[in-house]
Amino acid sequence: MMTNPFKFLDSYDKEDKDRFFGRNKETAQLFNAVHASGLVLLYGASGTGKTSLVNCGLANRFQETDWLPVFIRRGNDLNRSLLREIGKYSSTQWEESTPLRHRVKDLYLETYRPVYLIFDQFEELYIMGAEAEQQAFHQSISNLLQAGLQCKVLLIIREEYIAYLSEFEKVVPPLFDNRLRIEKMNDHNLSRVVLGTCRYGNIEVKEAKRTTSMILDNLRNAREGIDLTNLQVYLDRLWRRDLDRQGNQQLEQVTFDEELVDAVGPMKNVLSEFLDEQMQDIEAGLKKRGVKSPQGLPLEVLFTLVTEDGTKRSKDPISILEDMPRNRKLSAADLEFCLSEFERIKLLRRFAEEG
Repeated sequence: MMTNPFKFLDSYDKEDKDRFFGRNKETAQLFNAVHASGLVLLYGASGTGKTSLVNCGLANRFQETDWLPVFIRRGNDLNRSLLREIGKYSSTQWEESTPLRHRVKDLYLETYRPVYLIFDQFEELYIMGAEAEQQAFHQSISNLLQAGLQCKVLLIIREEYIAYLSEFEKVVPPLFDNRLRIEKMNDHNLSRVVLGTCRYGNIEVKEAKRTTSMILDNLRNAREGIDLTNLQVYLDRLWRRDLDRQGNQQLEQVTFDEELVDAVGPMKNVLSEFLDEQMQDIEAGLKKRGVKSPQGLPLEVLFTLVTEDGTKRSKDPISILEDMPRNRKLSAADLEFCLSEFERIKLLRRFAEEG
């Protein structure tokens, strides 16, 4: 059976070089930015592919010996997560009180690779972090930058949270000096994404220009443009519809054409429809596992992992179970099933947390 070539809700990684399209200009700009300064602020609207630009675009501009990328998400505390992630790359056993700048210096001397600290979804520090956590982070980064080490700091943040950085700027005045905004893709680059992904997935596109134009028209939002995640989900919908159309799950050729795109039609709520389908599938899986009333349970689990601002947050299984409504309980094993399914559909990427 053919392998589904689409990324769904997941970002592109370094290994996805052959199916990452439409961001050549921005990749070059970011590559230049990280060489121009020790601190880079990368921002843009949700769905513009900021993380993919770093993980895939920028990563593939470096040789392995030219950089040591350390990717950091806040988890339960950004300062602890930062120290933990650095520790994964070093054999040095630091005292708990060892400052960040000393750890980074040791890491460079140990690996002889410039250290790149990449903070993904940086807005989480301000959405969920206490003032003490924020202040400690601001000061650590200030001290690190002033130390003049072989280290770069890259902050990835949704643009609607830029105003939250005012206190950070007071401690690190150059914060906004070297910034790069990632905008929604234009139709030309979106077409490159569609056709390039189809080539990668061995999908034939008949009347490519017209078919691609129909795909984009079916996704277009007059106010917000086309979200890259929605595009991935829509292309998957076409892929699965062609499987049904051909009636052969062992087929060797998937084809996108005007008739297929017309049959799928406009999807103004692509992500919502996709999530509804996936939640129903997970509910069916829970029912097979013996859960008596699974309706809505996967969604309740998902709600515990999303902030009021719509961002994902890391939580351990015990905390998830504690935060579930009292009348909607799951066993630990059934919760693990839900989380594994979230990972399968690339809705969730679990990171190891400190104990």
